[in-house]
Order: sequence, then structure tokens, then C-alpha cells
Amino acid sequence: MDKEQLLQQYFANQLTEEQEGLFNELLLSDAEFKAQFDFESDLKRVIKEHEHQQLKAKLVGFEKGFAKEAETRRPKGGFKNWSIAASIALLIGLGWVGYNSLTGTDYEDLYNDNFQTYPNTVYNLTRGDTNESLERDAFAAYEAGDFQRALDNFDKIPAIDQKSYFDFYKAQSLLKLGDTSSAVALLKKIVGSGAEFEAEAQWYLALSYLKAKDEKNAKSALQRLISNYSYNREKAIELLKEFD
Repeated sequence: MDKEQLLQQYFANQLTEEQEGLFNELLLSDAEFKAQFDFESDLKRVIKEHEHQQLKAKLVGFEKGFAKEAETRRPKGGFKNWSIAASIALLIGLGWVGYNSLTGTDYEDLYNDNFQTYPNTVYNLTRGDTNESLERDAFAAYEAGDFQRALDNFDKIPAIDQKSYFDFYKAQSLLKLGDTSSAVALLKKIVGSGAEFEAEAQWYLALSYLKAKDEKNAKSALQRLISNYSYNREKAIELLKEFD
């Protein structure tokens, strides 16, 4: 698969586990690929914001028109019933998906737009590596996108051999497996502990709350990241604006 197709499938949320492993590897090793990814991510965000503002302006215009007409022509059912009918007509005219994006935060879209599986930066896997260990197996599975096997191997590592960054990568695996509550528990342990990946854990904690549609905690986590860390601070600022 060429790099352009890999990017297209990423933004369409159609990567297989194997392709996701390749994608994460390219982000780390290919500067041109990373630059193209950053460009397309920014472009997608700008287009989305532009469409949001256009649709919002259209909605405001409809509302003003309805209010003006209501002053001069009210049906027998009274303004309340006419207003309900007008609202239904507006939903049909704009389309439910568009209207819903204005009246409520689309948490799933925000999560998908901002979530990227954090790459393995702690264990160097090489083709000629003959070292056999649970840690190696865990990270090999992680890089291959086999997150259940990665999680199982992390859990099998004896307590005496546990390392501070294991919880972070376990949380990543849990998020990919859809176990958001367990991921939150692990990320909260890391945040404020002074452990490795503390700042990154704060970002993923905010995203975990977002995935769980917990806006209050998501906003709070983003604000703490902006105040205390530099990691993804600009992204956190932009993401907070989505709740306005």
C-alpha cells in the first residue's frame, strides 16, 4: 500500500490493525509522511470549522425569519405549536446530522479527529532481535496492532519486572479495545505521579472522557493540560473551543 492511500484510509477510519502499525511506524521514521499527515489534519480541521460556521449562520437566518413571520401570522394552534412545526421543517431542510452538530457536541467525531495511538518509543524492536521476553512480545503485538495480545502480555509480566511506562501503553491498548473506563483508571494513576508519559497521559485522559461523552471532565482535563504541560497544548486549546 502506498503512503497516500494509507493516509486516505486513516482519515476514513478504515485502517486494519496491520496498517495501523505501519502508519505509526511511518509517523516516527518518515519526516515527509509526518509533514503530510500534519498538513492534512490541519486542513480537515479548518474545513470542518468553516462548514460549522456556515451552517450555524444559516440556522440563525432561519430562526430570525421564523420569528419575524410569527409576529404577523400565527396559526390557530398558537405560536408554540407553529414553532414546533417550524422546527421540524427546519430539521428536514438542514438535515438531522447537520442540525445535531450545532445543538450538541459530536463527541465521537471529536475523539476520532484527535485520537492517534501513541507509538512505541521505549522498546526498540529489530528484525534480528532474538531476545524472548514478555515485554518484547507485548510491544511487538502493540506495534502490530494486536492490542488484546499486547495487553495480555503486559499483564503477565511479574510485579518485580513492571516498569512505569507499562500502564501508559496498557491504557492505549484499552482505548483501542473500547474499554474506556479501565483506560481512564490507568491514566489517572499516571497523571500527577511524576512518572514517564505524565503529560501524554493527561491528553489521553481528556480524550477518554470525550469518548465517554463526559464533557465536564473532558474540559477539566484539557484545562489542566494547558496549565501544566506543553504536550499537545495547542491541540488542547483548539479542542476546548469545540465546546463553546
